[in-house]
Amino acid sequence: MNIWYTITGGIEPNTAQGLVTWVNGQIYTGQVTKLSLFLSSVGGDVDSAIRIYSFLKGLPIEVEIIGFSQIDSAANTIFLASKNRKALEGCRFFLHEGTFTIGNQTATLHAHEETLTVLRELLNRNVKIIATETKKTEKEIAGILKEGKIFNTKEALEFGIVTEIIEKLPNSPNKK
Repeated sequence: MNIWYTITGGIEPNTAQGLVTWVNGQIYTGQVTKLSLFLSSVGGDVDSAIRIYSFLKGLPIEVEIIGFSQIDSAANTIFLASKNRKALEGCRFFLHEGTFTIGNQTATLHAHEETLTVLRELLNRNVKIIATETKKTEKEIAGILKEGKIFNTKEALEFGIVTEIIEKLPNSPNKK
């Protein structure tokens, strides 16, 4: 059985929690063989995107991701979690360094240094994920993220973000 999930808002901790909780509840009934994830997002928290990416990559079922409208910032990390990455014609992909959520704004210098270490690690993990999934070098991806780059659907296909451009969103294969 194929299950469907949609993310259309910003990427934040609640986005990750909601997806993981719902998908786990569906998958471990033993009847799910595929997850189709519809994604359109302005991005958000890199840590949450990496958490979703790791979860999707570790699932014991097929994962298909369908992008529409826009895949910006941290949403690209999620989009890259599948080998089967479809984008609706006209979808935009915006790569840039992204944003990071800092817990306590008022803290000791040591706590801020520790936070900076974590944020650098998140950026490095994000660069590695994008480089691995697009088969580009980490140096190339780091440069693109630092400068910021917008890809149209065809450019995203040529770059290795998208694996297929589609004209219409898919219909449920569970319908007879």
